[in-house]
Amino acid sequence: MLNKKKVLVVEDDIILAMIDKLYLQKIGCEVVGMVTNATDAVKAVHEQSPDLILMDIRIDGDRDGIMAMEEIRLFSQVPVIYFSGNSEVHMRQRALETGMLGFLVKPLDLDALKILVDLIPSKNQN
Repeated sequence: MLNKKKVLVVEDDIILAMIDKLYLQKIGCEVVGMVTNATDAVKAVHEQSPDLILMDIRIDGDRDGIMAMEEIRLFSQVPVIYFSGNSEVHMRQRALETGMLGFLVKPLDLDALKILVDLIPSKNQN
């Protein structure tokens, strides 16, 4: 049996974060952390070594999700799926520059999320 993919959720709306967690669990992932800001996201990547980050663009604090990923990219190439209620072209362009796996518009579509998650190879395959 394959190991579950470990996912860090970065979302500042607790209701949406819980929905994201349920979606991820439904498609067979393990949520290893749920944080609301860039500082905690960077710290969680250091501590949890997730297989994937599900990153909201607009999060608490003075840095957005893309800025958080720019900092994470200094030490990790963990795949990231961005999601946002905003599908503006300049946001997508900034997100592309961090090597994103995908960009989803809220509300999240479970099938689209699963397709992107399935692109990530599972660790410890034997």
